[in-house]
Amino acid sequence: MTEPITSTRNERVKAVAALQRTRERRAAGRFLVEGPNAVAEALADDVVESVFATADRIADYRDAGVAVVEVSDHVLERLADSRTPQGVVAVARLEPGALDDVVGRGVLIVCDRVSDPGNVGAIIRVADAAGAVGVVVTTGSVDPWNPKAVRATTGSITHLPIVVDVGLEEVVTACRASNQEVVALDAGGADDVFSLERRTRPVALVFGNEAHGLDPVVLGTVDRTVAIPHLGRAESLNLATAVAVTAYAAARADLPAPPG
Repeated sequence: MTEPITSTRNERVKAVAALQRTRERRAAGRFLVEGPNAVAEALADDVVESVFATADRIADYRDAGVAVVEVSDHVLERLADSRTPQGVVAVARLEPGALDDVVGRGVLIVCDRVSDPGNVGAIIRVADAAGAVGVVVTTGSVDPWNPKAVRATTGSITHLPIVVDVGLEEVVTACRASNQEVVALDAGGADDVFSLERRTRPVALVFGNEAHGLDPVVLGTVDRTVAIPHLGRAESLNLATAVAVTAYAAARADLPAPPG
């Protein structure tokens, strides 16, 4: 293990801190993971290259099998994006998934022009929990490896393939070639989301921008649209919650029938 780093001017610290920016992440093929739980998940998924931890956390990573560097509290604050860092930041390999590896295989979550990193992170977490085969984040959406998005995944960022840099038209074409139904969530949907429980083939669930939803042109390219029925007085659901309701409705088709 190297000597503790106590200066934010250290070249290694500057290089790691630069990964808070999209361009540097893409150029380096690396991203940052913050907090002991998320770092533990990334270590278990074997994508971590190095760990930076404060003195009170360093012992937790001595046997991590990767480079471990002790840093002072103020250096850790420079590396972390959150206001209250939890004593550890890891550098992990950024490994985008391939579209061909996720289409035609089950429930696929597609985010089109989603702009809030917290929403994208929460959606990745939902997709992981609901057993989705992957998440597609189309061109024009926020970077899913943004530190805020990564924190919102609570470790799920390394659990399933995340596909980026593809347009929605390309996604729809690939799904159709794989006999995968493409279903969009829309307030004016022809069916309700619970119809997804009766699906008989893989499905790609498409969700639009938080404020504007899906473009009408996009809605014209999908196989069908579904809506979440509002049984109370709430005007709408936030995007991540809407994804959760829809994804679990679709996932029910893959569950075994209840006994009796």
